[in-house]
Amino acid sequence: EYLRQIGALDDAGGVKPQVRIANYLMGPSNCIASSSYFSVCCLSECEGLMRELEQKIRAPTASAEQLIGLVSNMSSASVEAPRDLPETLVDKLWAIADRHSGKVPLHARLFAQWMHFVFPSECPYPHAVEDPAVLRPSHWSGQRQATATEEERTRYISESALQPEAALGEPLLSQWDDLEVLLLEDLPLRGHKLFWTLLRHGAMAFAFLSTLLAGLRALVRLPCCGKRAQKEKRLVLPVSF
Repeated sequence: EYLRQIGALDDAGGVKPQVRIANYLMGPSNCIASSSYFSVCCLSECEGLMRELEQKIRAPTASAEQLIGLVSNMSSASVEAPRDLPETLVDKLWAIADRHSGKVPLHARLFAQWMHFVFPSECPYPHAVEDPAVLRPSHWSGQRQATATEEERTRYISESALQPEAALGEPLLSQWDDLEVLLLEDLPLRGHKLFWTLLRHGAMAFAFLSTLLAGLRALVRLPCCGKRAQKEKRLVLPVSF
């Protein structure tokens, strides 16, 4: 149950359940210390890969073509580069770009999911948890246990023996989920430029109309002010001391 809740268990596809190594290593059971402010857990090798991409792209989004060229030349502890990415993963990345007006958001769930299938031993699967508290070590203290009993281990071993083995080779996309989660919802790139263009032209038109209106008011007030001054001058009575 612990592995399933933190997203470390892949039990789809009608094959033997498999443990996602990256999710298991990043799980709260491997944190050696924690408090209400921080937790000391295992380092994520995926952060190093993402940092490399961020340094080369220097933007929150990138085209699918650019990402394919960069990622296919990135290596890790379990992946050697250069390599040809599977066609299914290339198609998935193009689909993500089409969903976001031709650009792939780097800090979104779908790209994190794509990185998991490209680097399955380094990048965790972005499991959508119902309660974020299950990712905290304090959640599994007390009655909630992050370990299985001897009886549970024996039962799961006997049940998995009846299920077929998973095929070796490239990771299957049986757990691919089209759910998207953006860290910051923003206007699309084209709509964003159009918005600022309209705003700039609107500000210029407003400034022009304000100047024109002020000039018209000055022209209207001049004759009135002159006549009023002459009238007031005529009404002044001479006073002698």
